[in-house]
Amino acid sequence: MKKLIAALFLVFAMSAALSPVSADVVSAQSPPTQQSSDPCHKGGILNFPRWYDNICVDGQIQSPSSLDNGDAGSGLGKFIWIIVLNVISMLLYLVGYISLAFIIWGGFKYIISGDNASGTVAARKTILNAVIGLIISIMSVGLVNFITGAVK
Repeated sequence: MKKLIAALFLVFAMSAALSPVSADVVSAQSPPTQQSSDPCHKGGILNFPRWYDNICVDGQIQSPSSLDNGDAGSGLGKFIWIIVLNVISMLLYLVGYISLAFIIWGGFKYIISGDNASGTVAARKTILNAVIGLIISIMSVGLVNFITGAVK
């Protein structure tokens, strides 16, 4: 019974933490932004990077010819390379969020397993694998951001 109450409390706490804040509170704390007029606006859903990050200047997405400065690694090749790194970064963010969901799922399984030894072992294995995946994902995002900074 205690574990059921703890599981319900966990679900309630997670739903309260993930629920959106009311629009009145947000508008009272921060000035309104014009996201629709600026295509290079950072942020978004779950802070995912966008495919056009690092190629925006003054609210406009640059063309490949504007990246051509006479170097061997510029122009269309540099443009495509930046977009590919942005897409890889998006996928790594997705892997990180999925790993976080598996950590939560493993914790929930651990709570409801009770005295079942095989259930707790399976839940611990789920949590361990998800933590390993999350660490690899975070390290990979850092590596991709480092490479993107070097290319930029």
